[in-house]
Amino acid sequence: MQQKKNNLKKTKVKKNFAIYLSIFLLLVILGFVISTVTLPRDLRMKLENMRFVSKVYDRNGQLIGNLFSHRRIWVPADKISPDLKKAVIAIEDSRYYRHFGIDPIGIARAVYQTLKPGGVKQGGSTITQQLAKISLLTFDRTMSRKLQDIFYALLIERTYTKEEILELYLNSINLAHGNMGVEAAARYYFGKSAANLKLEEAALIAGIIRSPENYSPVKHPETARKRRDLVLQKMLEQEMITEAQYKLAVKQDITLVPRQEATAVGAYFLDYLRDLLIKEEGFTEEELLWGGYNIYTTLDLNCQQEAERLMKTLPQYSAKVQPEVALVTLDPATGGILAMIGGRDYTTSPLNRSVKAHRQPGSALKPFVYATALEQNYTAATILEDQPVTYLLDNGKEWTPENNDHKFRGKVTLRQALRESVNTIAVQLVDQLGTATVASQLEKMGIQSLVKEGKANDLGYAPLALGGLTKGVTPLELAAAYTSFANQGNYVRPYALTKITGPQGKVLKTYKPAKGQPVISPQTAYIMTMLMQDVIENGTGQRARLPGRPAAGKTGTTTNYTNAWFIGYTPEYLTAVWFGNDRQEEPMRYKEGTIGGGTAAQLWGTYMQRITANLPVRAFPEPEGIIWADVDPVTGKAVPAWAAKNTYKEVFAEDKVPASTAFKIWHWFTSWPKKGRTQEPPAAGGETLPETENLPGTENFPGTENPPEPENNGTGGISGEEQEWGLPGMGLPPLELLNFSY
Repeated sequence: MQQKKNNLKKTKVKKNFAIYLSIFLLLVILGFVISTVTLPRDLRMKLENMRFVSKVYDRNGQLIGNLFSHRRIWVPADKISPDLKKAVIAIEDSRYYRHFGIDPIGIARAVYQTLKPGGVKQGGSTITQQLAKISLLTFDRTMSRKLQDIFYALLIERTYTKEEILELYLNSINLAHGNMGVEAAARYYFGKSAANLKLEEAALIAGIIRSPENYSPVKHPETARKRRDLVLQKMLEQEMITEAQYKLAVKQDITLVPRQEATAVGAYFLDYLRDLLIKEEGFTEEELLWGGYNIYTTLDLNCQQEAERLMKTLPQYSAKVQPEVALVTLDPATGGILAMIGGRDYTTSPLNRSVKAHRQPGSALKPFVYATALEQNYTAATILEDQPVTYLLDNGKEWTPENNDHKFRGKVTLRQALRESVNTIAVQLVDQLGTATVASQLEKMGIQSLVKEGKANDLGYAPLALGGLTKGVTPLELAAAYTSFANQGNYVRPYALTKITGPQGKVLKTYKPAKGQPVISPQTAYIMTMLMQDVIENGTGQRARLPGRPAAGKTGTTTNYTNAWFIGYTPEYLTAVWFGNDRQEEPMRYKEGTIGGGTAAQLWGTYMQRITANLPVRAFPEPEGIIWADVDPVTGKAVPAWAAKNTYKEVFAEDKVPASTAFKIWHWFTSWPKKGRTQEPPAAGGETLPETENLPGTENFPGTENPPEPENNGTGGISGEEQEWGLPGMGLPPLELLNFSY
């Protein structure tokens, strides 16, 4: 039976092959008829003068720049290395000198390999056809477009010699980073003319042609080297080089010259946009390079330029490799990407860490645990005991989480625990809620990179409570997840495109923000915003304060200062900031001090002050169903203001007020308002529990009752002698770090 099926498959393949071959032969005959028309010998002028670059605009219609920058230096064929010509022919069109513009044998082979069971899809375009595609400036994936390619290729072959065609082609191909043609690429990568390239250098440039973004030796050196070695192997197989030449060339490392060039505004965003258009929107690199599209985006040029100016002020630390930084700003209502920074300097490190670097978020993950609790029967006034707790893990070992100061505060409310980023409380919450419940809520709110299977996974106390995730999160992913708080309980997926038009302005496609997904109640989102506003006003995020403007956010610092975060928002903007080394195990400890969440908060605060400077001050919108009530700090119950001493104001969902008996009686006499708050929210400051009124070590902290502190994931301590480094020129001096987890 199986043999019969195999025979049927083979018969079907042969039949399909015969059909395709017949169609192809008919097209060839038709092409020869059309090729009696001659092609004017002005193709070089046309290729040299093409200016159909795709342009990118911000959300206000301001020009950001070209999607690709262009460098082109035309050189005659006799000024191009013979090794480079051979390398290009070997990898792109091995039958170049034996076909007439289209290669029937190559196409037949490609069709057969594509159709046969288990076959790999292959292309059959010749160098001449590729030149025709560039010349025609049409990129439709239609049969008529492919026919145009074939006919134009025949005309090119009829008009030009093989050497002339090769010259036109080698001066017109895209070789990444804005390099058009082999001369520009040779100078860019190796600092020499295309005439003087070594064999291994010529093979590397030839290898880039198939996919410039993927085979760039700047962005992907290992992938580029494998591609180079494949080119050399093809040259050996086609007897273009000797075995000795091959062995010597593949041993050579890729050595690129240092590049001194001006970085385009939004360079990391433009890279992100190119990847998005190719991988998700279905464009090809050639279409984007030559199509002349006008691409309208969500980027805000003012925000982007402020972020880039700020990157230039970052201090140099006493280390050979400087810590990297990433920044993402979103519109919290729509998810539109307003600014994107993927590293300190695009020219020296084009890796876009804002979308490609997964790192542990540390305590920046805690707000999601607290939101999960508020969705259950917890409130901001719920009191838990900060005390030693021991858990039996799945591997049979016992684990006792610690606060970073190795001290315990006794009874604390959830407000205080988040404000001071108390590790033991976060772990207790995960234990009481259940790891499955917390993990599910995190995913609903936009944390998509949780590892849920395998020996090392995130379904444990430390990953969920303290942010020690197995894979980690990207800055864009974490920023998007915070829209759940900033957008009244609705998660919005980040997006970058608003409209694409053709060269003549015809609208080809429009984009709208995805509809927000309700993931927590508006009341929970507002309460969390008030708690994180307290983090900035009185807790670990004080360096992020925006004078006279409400802001909410959370710090995050992983063990040994390997990652530092601050994610926060105003009603207008949501921004995530990350510091870290590309080698994740390297701590950010320097003789100048350490880099932790406080440093990230300071950078966040400076940046947000600048981009909000000309905006009117707005309060966070309060949804219906919110109550502000007086709370007894000893019991955590709502009481009449006159019924207890040292009461403080707290915010509740109106159906979750922990009412005392006295309060219920008082309520019977006075009645609750049906909606809105009973009175204006209190001034920032929160509650003060008797047990923690004067925390040890805080008496001498300048200017604040509850100072910023370092944090970790509960598995190791940080010396109180270390100093977290403030960012010079950003309004705050270096601050002494006390032994608290944040």
